[in-house]
Amino acid sequence: MGVGRRQNRIEDITVKIVLAGPKGAGKSSVAAELAKLTGLEAIETDRLIEECFERDTGEKHTCREIFIEHGERAFRAVEKKVAVELGETDWKLIVCGGSSLLDPASRRALRRNAILIYLTADPATLWSRIAEKGLPPWLRGPDARAQLDENVAYREELLSPFADAVIDTTDKTPEEIAHIAMQHIVEELAVRCRAANTYGDIIRVTTFGESHGPAIGAVLDGVKPGIEFSAGEIQKQLARRRPGQSEVTTPRDEKDQVEVLSGVFGGKTTGAPIAMAIINRDHDSSKYEGIKDLFRPGHADFTYYRKYGIRDYRGGGRSSGRETAGRVMGGAFALQELAKRGVRIVAHAVEIAGIAAQTCDYDAIETNPVRCADPTAAQRMVQAILAAKDDNDSVGGVIQLDIHGLPAGLGDPVFQKLDAKLTAAIMTIGAIKGIEVGLGFALTRMRGSQSNDNMADGRFVTNHAGGITGGISTGQTVTLRLAVKPTSSIAKPQRTLNERMENRPIETHGRHDPCIVPRVIPVVEAMAALALLDAWEVQDRLRPGWNGPGQAG
Repeated sequence: MGVGRRQNRIEDITVKIVLAGPKGAGKSSVAAELAKLTGLEAIETDRLIEECFERDTGEKHTCREIFIEHGERAFRAVEKKVAVELGETDWKLIVCGGSSLLDPASRRALRRNAILIYLTADPATLWSRIAEKGLPPWLRGPDARAQLDENVAYREELLSPFADAVIDTTDKTPEEIAHIAMQHIVEELAVRCRAANTYGDIIRVTTFGESHGPAIGAVLDGVKPGIEFSAGEIQKQLARRRPGQSEVTTPRDEKDQVEVLSGVFGGKTTGAPIAMAIINRDHDSSKYEGIKDLFRPGHADFTYYRKYGIRDYRGGGRSSGRETAGRVMGGAFALQELAKRGVRIVAHAVEIAGIAAQTCDYDAIETNPVRCADPTAAQRMVQAILAAKDDNDSVGGVIQLDIHGLPAGLGDPVFQKLDAKLTAAIMTIGAIKGIEVGLGFALTRMRGSQSNDNMADGRFVTNHAGGITGGISTGQTVTLRLAVKPTSSIAKPQRTLNERMENRPIETHGRHDPCIVPRVIPVVEAMAALALLDAWEVQDRLRPGWNGPGQAG
């Protein structure tokens, strides 16, 4: 059974397998067997260190000779250089010593998109294997055995928590160990292919928590160390999404005060996962007791129950819009990073309850409760929302997303096109039911001579494509329009089924938004920012220094 790129569902992820562990753990012999099972090329870091040293100095030495003749410091520098280079590879089987993982920069590089398997053995077995092949230069003197035991214990305590699997190779053949490792690899790939609560390839955000549970939050991973991190900016974006903002939103009074639990020290990122959480303080589950066996129309109650055989009836659990607070936490950081690069992301309501905006003034967006750039239309939108609320009903609308300052060159054909990444990210928001890019469906009513964006005088003349052509940004403003459905929770009588599939009437009472459009807007901006920052990180690795002159604006 192989795990190459061609295997079904695996092609959507990138991964490398890293075999690490102390000397004597059997890494090389296990790697040889594992290479047969996976079909991946096995790469020994020792060989790359020797090649790198020869390339840099013109001297051909073994790792042992480099360590003895040039010192540990010189050896570790080359070791780190090789590790960082390997961090950019994928679909390789990398064999490295435990010392490579002791250096934080090397560890981050080798763990990037990696399945890390740590091999070990009991001290007596390790000593026997090492002594048979010759002691390494750092093991000398009458207490060499004690040194080894101490070193192995230290490395195992430090490094095993980073491993996806730890395998004891004592009394096992390389073939047996390789099959055990293969089982772990298959299990890990299965999980990663279905990491449904995590978004992103390099900058990854995982959200957690339920609407009526004790807390909600997010874990942001893949962020480089040393980046300024402002909890205040995170809170600012959360305040735009929080309930209880105005008469057109739910009266649930959650302050949504974020607490940063890890990954930040002294106002800067450490390179560790950034965990953020909000304690749910104003949840009232009593309104759901009377309908806990009923499937609420428009909600995910029925589909969750059919998929999992169990569901959290208190506000929908994970399917609740409250989950999006975690997205805003991660997206707020992405918005800050993109702003440093000259990118501005603005979402605003252009239609609610059939009332369309006629003008666009960004300065007006945060001055009205519906976040519309047309103040006059905003007043009419508010009245339409309140009318629906009085009728125990709800309304939907259309959001426009404008992305300014994005350079040309972002997006990866053919299955990671920028418009595909943006729309996929935004369609994960529960209330979104449709998206068009640029002129979208209006293009179907044009001829090619009308729809094509001509170019002249070093720039595009029009922007019908919405700033993306061939799945790659053009340097123009990226524009999307999103269809937001009416809020599903309404007190108006409806028909439904219970868990025994029997007909039942239902009214959903509680504290719900009569229109979700205003609170979806910061979530849309957050998901767009996460998609763009992730695409930017991919491009930086593909072509360093790509964002230069020659942009067509």
